[in-house]
Amino acid sequence: MTGTRPYDPERDDLAEIVSLVHRAFEQYRGKLEPESGALTESVESLRKRLEKNRLFLAEDDGRISGAVFATQKGDAVYLDRLAVDPEVRCRGIARRLIEAVEAHARATGAARITLGVRLVLQHNIEYFQRWGFVETGRQTHAGFDAPTSMDMEKRLIF
Repeated sequence: MTGTRPYDPERDDLAEIVSLVHRAFEQYRGKLEPESGALTESVESLRKRLEKNRLFLAEDDGRISGAVFATQKGDAVYLDRLAVDPEVRCRGIARRLIEAVEAHARATGAARITLGVRLVLQHNIEYFQRWGFVETGRQTHAGFDAPTSMDMEKRLIF
């Protein structure tokens, strides 16, 4: 089966998802300041995230190939930790996960999807722009004098 679906605690192994997130974000190790929090995710931290967040998974031939968190924040759904296994990138998995978050946002009546992306990751910014996201602001991580990340949003049309 190929597709996306919500996380199922009866079926899905959080350790497998943690491993996927680590593999997906490994390329950023040592390139981001501060380091990506995705690299420190654990089974326990994901379990805690699941208390207030939805998790969507991409699956290809029974194997989890991608994951993304969605958090309701007021009139928006925040897209977080978009992770695609490096072995299967460029196959539309990220697109499918973004579409799953968008469908979830529409189902909950959210007016927009928001996300944050590091300024040094220009290719990620351009990717989200292609999917209709626009810059709405910039954030500065603690201990830095200049912005380190960009806030983006996509307004949903009903």
